[in-house]
Amino acid sequence: MLRFALVMMTTAVLGAVSSAVAGPVADQDAVARIHGGIVDCVGCQLAGSDLSNSCVKAHDLHGADFDGAKAVLMCMSYANFSGATFRGTDLSGANLAHANLDGADMTGAITTITSFKGTDLTHAKGLTQAQLDAACGDAETKVAPGLAVHTCS
Repeated sequence: MLRFALVMMTTAVLGAVSSAVAGPVADQDAVARIHGGIVDCVGCQLAGSDLSNSCVKAHDLHGADFDGAKAVLMCMSYANFSGATFRGTDLSGANLAHANLDGADMTGAITTITSFKGTDLTHAKGLTQAQLDAACGDAETKVAPGLAVHTCS
């Protein structure tokens, strides 16, 4: 009986360790809702998912986890992403015009041809000049002191 208990305990510990190492897994129901156009998804677990060419325009996704996701050409304008995480997310060609990114973590996000028109980025975390150089904005785009964004053509 003791041996069985030790095996069960070891299995539980190894399972917890492997889950922590592998990182969060996307909630497939949430991903399906995004693809299906049912897009209010507060705190959704979308890490590592492919959300390319989907649209969440003007919806609430605050606190959502997009870490490592592929959001290429995603329509994200006017949406609420406050407190969301985009660490390592591919946002190439995404439209984040007028989006709420207060407290959003943009560390390592790929922002090639990403539109930040009219977006206040002053409270976004981890945003670098290199990311802004790859993206674009307009006269209404706000960035933290010391950073600049060029105008979309």
